[in-house]
Amino acid sequence: MKKLLSLLIVCTLIMALFAGCSSSKDEKDASNTNESKTDNKKDKDDKKADADEQITLKFQYIGGTVPAQDKVINDAIAAFKDANPNITVEPIYIDWGNGHSQFYNSVMAGTEPDMTMLGGTWCVEFLEMGTFAPIADYVSQDLIDKFIPAGFDIMKDADGTIYGLPWDGCTWGLVYRKDLFEQAGIDKVPETWDELLEAGEKMKAIGKYLFTVSCSGFEVDDYYLPFLWQAGGEVCERDENGKWVSKMDTPESLAAAEFYLKLVQEGYMPKEITGMDAESVLNSFTAGDTAMMVTGMWNIANLKGMDEMDGKWATARGWAGPGGNAVLSYPNTVHITEASKNKEAAGKFLQFFYDEGYYDDYCITSGVFSFTKDFVNTEYAQDEMLAPFIADAEYGRNRPAYSKYEEFRSMHFNPGVQAMVAGDLTPEDFCNQMAEAFGSLE
Repeated sequence: MKKLLSLLIVCTLIMALFAGCSSSKDEKDASNTNESKTDNKKDKDDKKADADEQITLKFQYIGGTVPAQDKVINDAIAAFKDANPNITVEPIYIDWGNGHSQFYNSVMAGTEPDMTMLGGTWCVEFLEMGTFAPIADYVSQDLIDKFIPAGFDIMKDADGTIYGLPWDGCTWGLVYRKDLFEQAGIDKVPETWDELLEAGEKMKAIGKYLFTVSCSGFEVDDYYLPFLWQAGGEVCERDENGKWVSKMDTPESLAAAEFYLKLVQEGYMPKEITGMDAESVLNSFTAGDTAMMVTGMWNIANLKGMDEMDGKWATARGWAGPGGNAVLSYPNTVHITEASKNKEAAGKFLQFFYDEGYYDDYCITSGVFSFTKDFVNTEYAQDEMLAPFIADAEYGRNRPAYSKYEEFRSMHFNPGVQAMVAGDLTPEDFCNQMAEAFGSLE
């Protein structure tokens, strides 16, 4: 009997022990569940707080002078705000002449915007300074894959990391006066340097200039470089050690300088080009003083809007020099700055701008083209006046991807070309001085 009683007591104790453990486990599980619910609620609250956080993005953009362009930008900003009420994009308009220096100064002062649009090769020097964030971290790979790979060439580091997106692109091409060609007895648009000289004589005989380019302000090299490339020359290139060295003291460079100056000295181009900007060149063309102009694609839209020019003009592919065909053609660029505290929001805006069609609208409104792979198939690209410009992109070249090129062109190259046109430098002196000046930068 005692043994039976002892056995019952032991069993009772064991059952109580298991019951206690089970209760403890249930309480612990309940506690963990409650903690998990609390954590999940906290995560949701944090996400809600992030979505409610008011963010202002500063977007530095070269514009403010072409209402149609600005409207596209402002429409995109307004639509993005509707879709993302907590994010405000503030455009900062700057002009082309001061665009580089203003952004440079902001970087030096630590006040750079969240996003910036830059001209041509400006991004190269800032890339070396670590100014930009890797773009693939903030926009989709699908967006990056839409572009022609060459559009990213100047936005890559040595490892191939991309630090921006192509903005609007442009090819500089040839526009000519059909009426003046007929009057001068010129049957076709010149296709070589020799044919240029022949046409120049015929045009001079009727008291007209053959063609005009801008040789003023910051635009000088835009119109000189194609002659250099057509001669087979280069401003500079990397040597076997990766160092940039001048190529301005080569026979090809001298040939380009001599030919360019000859066009002025023979009266085929006006000596006044050193005081003519792009608008002045257009005015000379529409006034009938010059038969051809080298210009950017944007002027096609301007000419189409002039009733007095109807039927008087057309476009053509550019000529070739002894070194072949070459035209200026490149995209401007847009970037997210590394200093931005709102990179994800900036990436969200850029993704929206490109995905929702504002990028295409901007390019078409600007009279230029995008660097997307499917652009050549668009209805816009089939325009007969734009077709030669788009075709010439095959021979498109960009300014050197050298971080100090902007300094070189503004301080030495552009003033040097102007001095040569004015007669203050011979072509040989110009080439030698440019080579020496380039060397002083290294």
